[in-house]
Amino acid sequence: MKKIITHINPDLDAVASVWLIKKFLPGWEKAEVSFCQAETTFEGKPVDSDSDVLHVDVGLGKLDHHQTNGFTCASELSLDFILEKRKGHELSPLDLEALKIIVETVNEIDNARDSSWPEVRKGRYDFYLHSVLSGLRRMGKTDMEVTQYGFLGLSAVLKNLKGEIRAREELKKGIEFQTPWGKAIALETGNELFLWESEKAGYILAVKKDPKEGSVRIYSRYDSDVNLKKAYQKLKEMDKKSDWFLHVSSKLLLNGSRVREMKPTRLSLEEVIEVLKNG
Repeated sequence: MKKIITHINPDLDAVASVWLIKKFLPGWEKAEVSFCQAETTFEGKPVDSDSDVLHVDVGLGKLDHHQTNGFTCASELSLDFILEKRKGHELSPLDLEALKIIVETVNEIDNARDSSWPEVRKGRYDFYLHSVLSGLRRMGKTDMEVTQYGFLGLSAVLKNLKGEIRAREELKKGIEFQTPWGKAIALETGNELFLWESEKAGYILAVKKDPKEGSVRIYSRYDSDVNLKKAYQKLKEMDKKSDWFLHVSSKLLLNGSRVREMKPTRLSLEEVIEVLKNG
């Protein structure tokens, strides 16, 4: 039975290292996870002496960074180890780019660089995964409970990052158009994060039409002067057999929702764009 050993009271670096190995190192998906005290090893055996036992962030072996003064972490060492072992069976470029972002962030946190992040004094900092893991440890959750929570959180982070990376590529294919409020963009895509990335890229308004469902979602920036009331009325007039919902802010116009069933529009993306061009 393969085993992955990390330290008791696991932090984000320890959890991320174990997660990386279980998820991306071939043959280690079902490895058992165990915990030991810092600077000790599994059953007291010499570190890295058993090919079926990997020590991460503990044991002072090849996947522990505590014997170095370099700017690195166990997660970075683990990812490098995985990539070396996967030669000939490389990760997809999308997975690799997203994992490098995760490891870079974990490395900053593990080396206390997050103390200079501009949001560190804000309440939102306590929503970050490493802060939540720390809170779980203080709540008395077991090492395994903290680790499993971290696995789930990291998988969600990976999912989001891959969606964001794809969305940034999709922006290059989007249809740009001018509205009375500023530049907008539209695209037929199933990627929910296209809307968020559009706002981050500076577009005043973004339109996404789902290629499978046919539904349309129209988002505009909260700090804009966009008002979609007239567009809402026009689209309802053109599309009487479909459902449209205008948010009370008049900045969000939906023909599809994650929280309610709605009849998708029969209008094309181009028809929706024409309405928005006229405000």
